[in-house]
Amino acid sequence: MSLKVEGLNKLKVFLTAVVIILLFVFAQFFKSVFDIIENEFIDLRSKLVLDGGLYSQRYKPADGNIVIVSINDLTQYEAANSPELNLRRWPWSREVWANVIKFLEKQNPRVLVVDLNFSNYEDLSRNYASADMRLADTLGAYKNIILATALKTQVAQGERYDASKILDNFENPYSPSSDALSMRIYDSALDSYITYFAHTPIPDIFTNSTTMAVTNLVTDKSNNDANIRYSQPVYRLIKGNKEYYLPSLALAAMMKYNGIDPLTEEITIKNNVLQMPGHSIRLNSKGKVLINWHKDVNTYADIPINALLLSMVRGTDYFEYSNKKIPLDFFKDKIVIIAQTQTATETHNTPVAKDMPDAQIKAAIIDNYINDSDIQNKFRKNFAKQIAPFKGNIITASFCMAIVIVMLIATNLPLAVVNGILIICTYVLFAIFVFAHPRFRLIVDMAEPLYWICSIFILAFALKAHYEIKRKRKIERIFGNLVSAKVLKQLVNKPHRLNLKSTVQKVTVMSCNIYNDIQITKELPPEKYVELINKIFNSIEKIIFKYNGTINRFVGNSVLVYWGYPIHSRKDSENALRAAIEIQEKIDEINSSVSNINFEEYDEQTFKETSPNNYSVDVKIAINTGDALVGQIGSSNLSDFTVMGETVDVVERIKDVCLEFNKDIIVTESTLNSIDEKIPAHYIGAVRIKNSPEKTKIFEIKL
Repeated sequence: MSLKVEGLNKLKVFLTAVVIILLFVFAQFFKSVFDIIENEFIDLRSKLVLDGGLYSQRYKPADGNIVIVSINDLTQYEAANSPELNLRRWPWSREVWANVIKFLEKQNPRVLVVDLNFSNYEDLSRNYASADMRLADTLGAYKNIILATALKTQVAQGERYDASKILDNFENPYSPSSDALSMRIYDSALDSYITYFAHTPIPDIFTNSTTMAVTNLVTDKSNNDANIRYSQPVYRLIKGNKEYYLPSLALAAMMKYNGIDPLTEEITIKNNVLQMPGHSIRLNSKGKVLINWHKDVNTYADIPINALLLSMVRGTDYFEYSNKKIPLDFFKDKIVIIAQTQTATETHNTPVAKDMPDAQIKAAIIDNYINDSDIQNKFRKNFAKQIAPFKGNIITASFCMAIVIVMLIATNLPLAVVNGILIICTYVLFAIFVFAHPRFRLIVDMAEPLYWICSIFILAFALKAHYEIKRKRKIERIFGNLVSAKVLKQLVNKPHRLNLKSTVQKVTVMSCNIYNDIQITKELPPEKYVELINKIFNSIEKIIFKYNGTINRFVGNSVLVYWGYPIHSRKDSENALRAAIEIQEKIDEINSSVSNINFEEYDEQTFKETSPNNYSVDVKIAINTGDALVGQIGSSNLSDFTVMGETVDVVERIKDVCLEFNKDIIVTESTLNSIDEKIPAHYIGAVRIKNSPEKTKIFEIKL
């Protein structure tokens, strides 16, 4: 048997190892799927930390000093059909934009971001009276302007290219001068992720006296949608044999807003942190920053360009917005973003809203860089940091181990399932907590860890269920015929309360012996005599089970019963005594009328007439309480649970006293002391068992 068990255990270990290997192969094969799901989990957590969400009272809300002046399909159509504005159809002349910039500058904004596409010349001669030059002069007249440009042709990591030939690919190369950042990047691996090469479509004349900033948005294309989750703080422009670092639109706005001079104050990227005076931005391993969203829609004021154009034409000191007249000093000290927001061309799917306007996204990133990178702002929302892979693996392994432990130590299968589900929920809450809490702001992966945790949960459940089924079958095999159906049900439903190993247990042992006049064995046929004894034992068994006793064994005309195992109760001794009394009452009932015993094909009347006084069944009962060894005794092929020890030996000795002195029920002093209520008992002496130095006091129970 031990060899079989050992072989079975080895088989379970082998199958478990095979399942884990298959799970690992599956995880590697579908890693791209996990990445897609992981992005969805990041989106869900991002929605929980919007303004008004988790811990929002500890964060600064969306910055009201960021304003958008938008140009979209509707404003273009209305402007083109407005005689008062007298504008040509789109695209409008550079002179229009020069006038808009002058108009806004009169209101003293702190920063003016011009996020418009000036990709072609209006006047190829470039004379000083042209619209091109007027716009150039306007841009050059103010120091608070940021002009956006889009870079082309990203260099993929590891891609080979000849930098000296890039210059030859474009007719109008951008040669940055004072606009390039003074950058020092210590993370060489990260540097390769932020490399771009391209020309800018803006003529040199527009860039000589204004801050250039890159307007590219970094999108995550791991699924079908280009979801905006990340921003990129700097870009590297390669031209000929030179490299220049350019700020992103948001980074340029932050530096302009805080008066940071990119030429004199060095910006560094070290240990995945971009640092500059008073500001710190945490980057991931690819140089990206997770965007902190504030709202799902309309986070920042969005003023149609028509409202300003009409104010300019009419010469009013206000503009109309949302049916209100708003003074022009509304723009004072604000960050104003002039941007195009056409449907389907300047909108993106974001974690918090579908089709969010491009301008709202850029405003949110600017808000992040200004407020969340400010190390002096105690209400800043820190930039989320991706936890190191090895730390994530340790956390996942810890939760998997916790799943195994709580399920294996669970006392039953339903509790094991509840414990496992609680561990899974704990991991989900943990991932949300460390992401949302201001002190941590950590991105702990959820997709693949939950795959492993849930898989281990299912595997542990299968092993636990297999173990429980085996244990229940063993209990049913051992105690199925020894205890009542009620007790057996308790044992099967709560197997943890049963110790199947050998143990010393306090028990109350009862020996119930059937005696009869020798004449009855002569007058009854053997099969009828056995039937009579079985009928009596059936009655005794019902009474024993009624009082939750456990039948140890039937031997000849006697049955050995004990209380205290497998179910223990403080009333074990009392139940034993009550069972003994009820057994005697039942025997008296049987003796009073032989008709209570249904002998098949037997003439009961004849039996009464021939031997009316010879029929008599007598039951003698001995009870003792004490410690006994309870365990599975026998050979490797045949064994059973039994009780052994001095407590049982005393009962066997008292059984002889019952017969010798014709006493129906004899109990020991230890049994009487274990009973709370007083039982009528008569002291009859003391007995000593073989090899025992002490005598045991015994008492007769008077019925």
